[in-house]
Amino acid sequence: MRQLAVYGKGGIGKSMVSSHISFGLANKGLKVIHVGCDPKHDSTRLLLMGKMPKTILDTLRKKNFDIQQVTRNEVIFESPMKVEGGGRIYCAESGGPDPGLGCGGKGVIEAIETLQHLNAFKELDLDVVLYDVLGDVVCGGFSMPIRQGYAEETYIVTSGEIEGLFAASNICKAISRFTSRSGSKLGGIIGNLRELKNEEDILTKFAELLGTHVVGFIPYSEKIKECSGKGTTLFQLAPDSRECDAFRTLTDNIWNNKELSVPKSINFEELYAWWKKLVGKGSV
Repeated sequence: MRQLAVYGKGGIGKSMVSSHISFGLANKGLKVIHVGCDPKHDSTRLLLMGKMPKTILDTLRKKNFDIQQVTRNEVIFESPMKVEGGGRIYCAESGGPDPGLGCGGKGVIEAIETLQHLNAFKELDLDVVLYDVLGDVVCGGFSMPIRQGYAEETYIVTSGEIEGLFAASNICKAISRFTSRSGSKLGGIIGNLRELKNEEDILTKFAELLGTHVVGFIPYSEKIKECSGKGTTLFQLAPDSRECDAFRTLTDNIWNNKELSVPKSINFEELYAWWKKLVGKGSV
């Protein structure tokens, strides 16, 4: 069973990318569970045709956090979308506290512990577990897939914008810190393009700077935005589009990826100096 984590700065399109990866893997005939690890609990929305499922943390609250009372059907939901080759998509959302109350990472910790208690991965006979994790703040809870080794390989979604690159570098710092005890490694960078000048070149050089590689580029597209509004994926909305082909290529690259690494990280001052050097050479 492959265990993947997808991290990225808030608003970078991480959940949209993650949902397409999960569907693309299921379309290969694989059994996939997509675990949303964000208090907004909207990661699985595109896979559940626009619906927001009940979260693991909400279910635990109603049962006074007695994990023994939780059943699998209360926290794991199968996607109604048709996939090829007998593949299946299961969805779960960690949830979190009400805005301004409590720690957002608590939901991630409780969710993973609940799924482990239910023995869900084994009983569902899964091929892939994908954790979609908030990447702005890699605190104890949000870093749990990396820190505890639940995610064997991590992928970082970013554009070529400096804010996204800095968040990516911070995530790399967490991976390198925990890899000796958890074995988690970086699988690569996913470029979610924003129409910056020479953006693919920026991301390729950034990946090299971190000691990794780019596993795929997703073009900037109004079709992708339309998917979010309609609560679906490109596989349903526009299966013959170049955008959907980009996700097929990305999924293939991840599934076949053998180039895992312990990444380097750089602080903001170093990143900004590198950025300015690129600008001075006319790369952006």
